Amino acid sequence: MDSREVHWWRLPTAAIAASTLLLLSACAGGAGGGDEGPEAEGFAHGAPQADVDAAIAELDPTTIVFQASAASPNSPVAESNLAFAEEVERRSGGKISVETHYGHPIADHTEIFDALADGRVDVSYTNPAYEPDLFPAFDKLVSITSSLPESPMAGELVAIGALTELAWSSEQIREDFEAQGLFPLVPVNPPGAYFSLCGQSGASLDDWSGRQVRIGSTVHSDLVSSMGGTPVSLDYLETYEALQRKTIDCTMIVMSAAVESGYFETAPHMQYTGGQALPRVFGSMLAGSNVATMPLPYQQIIFDAWQESHYLTISRVPADNLAAVKSAKENGGEIETFEDPVLDLIDENRRTSMIGAADSGMLGGDVEERMAGIVDEWETAVSEMGYEDGGTLTDMDEWFDEAQFDPNPYVDLLYDKVILNHRPS
Repeated sequence: MDSREVHWWRLPTAAIAASTLLLLSACAGGAGGGDEGPEAEGFAHGAPQADVDAAIAELDPTTIVFQASAASPNSPVAESNLAFAEEVERRSGGKISVETHYGHPIADHTEIFDALADGRVDVSYTNPAYEPDLFPAFDKLVSITSSLPESPMAGELVAIGALTELAWSSEQIREDFEAQGLFPLVPVNPPGAYFSLCGQSGASLDDWSGRQVRIGSTVHSDLVSSMGGTPVSLDYLETYEALQRKTIDCTMIVMSAAVESGYFETAPHMQYTGGQALPRVFGSMLAGSNVATMPLPYQQIIFDAWQESHYLTISRVPADNLAAVKSAKENGGEIETFEDPVLDLIDENRRTSMIGAADSGMLGGDVEERMAGIVDEWETAVSEMGYEDGGTLTDMDEWFDEAQFDPNPYVDLLYDKVILNHRPS
């Protein structure tokens, strides 16, 4: 064994005693199902390819099974998934092959955590917010996202930076993942803001009274109920048909999913806050037991490769908001800000959720103050890098040029400031 730090996520499963876990984590060498193999020293982030080649010279080839976030290889989202797979294979000189699957064919959202832990899948997009009993601290983080700023480009970058920093700094979130034999490549897969899409226009409390609304988290359920609507728990893949058949009236959803799934064909009317955000629901890109027992250089290659995906994912967040605005208008939809009584309820929901998160202690009792400080830091950083909104969501098609939007400086800062502190070492 060497004396390098053993990161918590290198533990293979939570079912093994802690002392055994640490021993395996420090000494295991074989790639893929944890077979014994040669010791291998790691390499620095951004190291020359020659250093990487030297680090993996004695390691056996392996394959990882990757369930992508995109529903199909033809989806715009697939580009970022492909970037990850290509970077893993490039950086490993072909020693790590990536078997990519779209649409979660091996394990769906309800089974994926077991599949990662038992080795059927090695890396996958997941939705921990769908399992609040398994990931209660993650659920608490989701619950306080309405405290984040909302604007169609700069505000998105601030929110993603703040969420990423809060997630990585939470010991409880990391322990909840560890308890399931999982570790994150990114605990917060960059989420855009949530908006409401409805089959009918209307942004007042009277309009919302009696609406059947598809929700994806406990905090959305509480909010919809307070607005006079009825929350409906429905699988994302079933939402289009439900909107089409009018068995639901609205859905609260991120625009990347709405655009990809064609929701604007049946629900073209958008409502948003114009200031404080609706609660966001976001996924995590997680690795499982096989990756946890790989040699250190292989773990580092897989971890680092997600930065290439991040560039493309971040570029899509404001681009998807723009596409949503265009789709709404093309389908005859109205883009409205919620009326003041609705905004008051959203703020009440925000305050209640923040008190609940603080009282739980899962994110720290001072989570509100820390979140405000982190948001301030990211607002300063985003502004200093020159990211500024040129208008509102409603007129985004008049001022935002996605060809001129360069996410790379932002992503590099996100990695340098937050993510690389958790790189396998």
